[in-house]
Amino acid sequence: MKKIKLKKPGVLFIVFLMLISVMLTWFFVTAEDYYDYAGNTIESSARVAPVTKEDAAAQTIPVKRGFNTEVKYRRFFITAPGAEKVELLADFNRWGENPIELKKYRKGYFETSVALTAGDYKYLFSIDGKETLDPSNKDRIMLGDREVCIKTVR
Repeated sequence: MKKIKLKKPGVLFIVFLMLISVMLTWFFVTAEDYYDYAGNTIESSARVAPVTKEDAAAQTIPVKRGFNTEVKYRRFFITAPGAEKVELLADFNRWGENPIELKKYRKGYFETSVALTAGDYKYLFSIDGKETLDPSNKDRIMLGDREVCIKTVR
């Protein structure tokens, strides 16, 4: 039978084991200071972080609002053969102060996507400078002296 020769542990391994034991000892001594195992309570937390009634009131979680703030992308599109420029005029871009230009595709198809939260949005298109209602949207309302479309985001 062949005799198996065991190697002696190296110096680095012994240093590693000593470092681990020192760290574990430090951790449990520090944890012992904050936690009373017998009473199952945090014993000296007042010394670490004193809390007054005012501090506790300031740390309360705010009430969750009843409205949806999730951002959703909605498409706006129109077919306008022969048009050079189509812009989206809406209440969310101040009716053309910051117009959103639709991207032109083949055969006069224009499209864009806009990030919106839940709510009702009024809009119309400007085709080469002429205001036009969205023919694919029948939800409309009179806004002053002009008719506009409504896009509902849920």
